Amino acid sequence: MHYRSCLHAVAGIVSTGNEGQSFLTVVSKRRNAKPEMRFRTISLVVISAMFLLFSSYEIQSGELTAAQPPQFDPLDCPLLPSCPGDSLVPLPPFPGSQPQPEGKGIPPSPSRNANFREGMGKYWGMLFIPGGQFDMGSLEQEGRPDERPLQKVLVKDFYVSKHQVTAREFCEFLNQVGEIAKDGSPRVKVTCPDCPVVKKGKHFEPKEGYADHPMVCVSWHAATEYAQWAGGRLPTSAEWEKAALMTCASPPQDSLVMLSREGATPVYRSQLGIQGMKGMMGNVWEWCSDWYARDFYAQSPGPNPTGPSLGRDKVIRGGSWASPECSKRIQNRHKAVPRGFYRTVGFRIVKDVDSSAK
Repeated sequence: MHYRSCLHAVAGIVSTGNEGQSFLTVVSKRRNAKPEMRFRTISLVVISAMFLLFSSYEIQSGELTAAQPPQFDPLDCPLLPSCPGDSLVPLPPFPGSQPQPEGKGIPPSPSRNANFREGMGKYWGMLFIPGGQFDMGSLEQEGRPDERPLQKVLVKDFYVSKHQVTAREFCEFLNQVGEIAKDGSPRVKVTCPDCPVVKKGKHFEPKEGYADHPMVCVSWHAATEYAQWAGGRLPTSAEWEKAALMTCASPPQDSLVMLSREGATPVYRSQLGIQGMKGMMGNVWEWCSDWYARDFYAQSPGPNPTGPSLGRDKVIRGGSWASPECSKRIQNRHKAVPRGFYRTVGFRIVKDVDSSAK
């Protein structure tokens, strides 16, 4: 560092602490002091200055370089890749954009005239999704390979939450059951800058202004345990797709276009669907209960499919604010490590229908 810069640094950053006066000012006031006192004062100036200046530098390869503050590692709480596997597969055409071969076309969505009804009692805040068959997946040469073949799938009646679980709701869960999941891992990554909750002592609370934001940076294990704590479960991938087809604002065409954002929105302001359904597409991805397998659709899953019996990754659905258009589609499936904490993955819950509730 230049000599004059050192002098300026000494005068500017070293102070007595009590009155905010620089040491050089103190020295100037002690011109008539004894030589021993002046020597001690000047020595203190030099030692303090050298300590403060060198404490902000580190030696690398024999040279002084400015020490860098610790930075957040995005891999510690990452965004997801755009599309697993081949991202160049064709997307479903916009309606009317190209002719379809005879017998082919956009798969129909479940009937919009279904028996929708609001949940009551333990189903409050949920929407009833009637059981029955629907066309799951994409047509040949459309979508991604793991979305094919298109097939009819039967699911039973269920209720689905109208919005994703919020930071406020998840904090209630954490404060009651604790931070560590049954598998021994943390339930939430509070060190992630995008995590909407903070930990104060042993208490969890939403960050200011984030109480109604979707809960992200949460593992699949924690999402599963929250759903059980709330009296429900995570949806299967098939249940999620049927609910999206029935309630999203743009079916049957599988080419929804979302407004790009730089972060998730509060759940009550996310994309509005039928009967007050919110955020099924494009706010944050949603954990499903299924293990992911690329060829699962080719195995002709039976009624109420729950996915493969084993796997490495879990299915997520719906796309997020950070996703490209190839992911913001109802039929699109994605995958994520169940112990992972992602800035763009949240969840909602479903509940089975009691016979008395039908």
